Amino acid sequence: MILADPQFGIAAFLLEKHKGRTTPNHIGESVAPPGTPESGWPYEAERLDRAITVVNELKPDFVIVLGDMVMHWDNEQQRADLLAAFKQVPSSIPVYWVPGNHDVGFDFFSATDETLASYRKSFGDDRYSFTVGPSRFIAFNSVLFDRPDSAPGEYEAQMSWLKQELAKPLAPGVHHTVAFAHHPLFLRDIDEKDGPFNLPRPGRIEMVELLAAHGVKYLFTGHTHANILGRHGDLKVVATSAIGVSRHGHASGYRLVKVTPDAVSHSFHTLP
Repeated sequence: MILADPQFGIAAFLLEKHKGRTTPNHIGESVAPPGTPESGWPYEAERLDRAITVVNELKPDFVIVLGDMVMHWDNEQQRADLLAAFKQVPSSIPVYWVPGNHDVGFDFFSATDETLASYRKSFGDDRYSFTVGPSRFIAFNSVLFDRPDSAPGEYEAQMSWLKQELAKPLAPGVHHTVAFAHHPLFLRDIDEKDGPFNLPRPGRIEMVELLAAHGVKYLFTGHTHANILGRHGDLKVVATSAIGVSRHGHASGYRLVKVTPDAVSHSFHTLP
């Protein structure tokens, strides 16, 4: 089960930024729903509670949260409330975390040694792999690809790790490698212009080629606050709408991924 962008604190931030407007601005960024308080994060907390209720009903093999757990990486209360909400999930359902630009970006974009250390203290590793059933799953920190110069040592270490991890042969009975990150590598087309919701070239090209060379056919992401499907060759990039404030008219919800020895399939579900 995929959750993306619970982002505790985003509604109040948008209300302040747009001074209470409820219509989209020129880039399609929607202000929080009418009636949302202008402080705190009750809207996001309520949406997350609904999602966790579904988690506990469906009992997936695991839950992965694809970044932007909070609005401000250094807001301890946002992070504490987010983690407290997930204590409702029983220990029998593992919860994995993937860093978003708001979780490790001191300026909403750039990761630093300080922000990464803070993230790892609360959420654990920002890159890792694990196996469940017939699939190997690899999660990585896409923020480092967005602004590699802000933490060059970390960027280089992650690239080295990714190449080594992807090169490992699949264990017996494992038939797929599925990747997770916060940013889509691209939205619709690998050659599209750089923008706020994809990764810049040439890193985008390098990552697409690396994943494709090792048979990765699915990269699941968040960041867009909307459901978007891009494809290049056999690689599909699937962005999932936000649990919290969604954009462009998309509903908030979650994605279910089913993996069998023969196929990977997925479906988006609006929160009840």
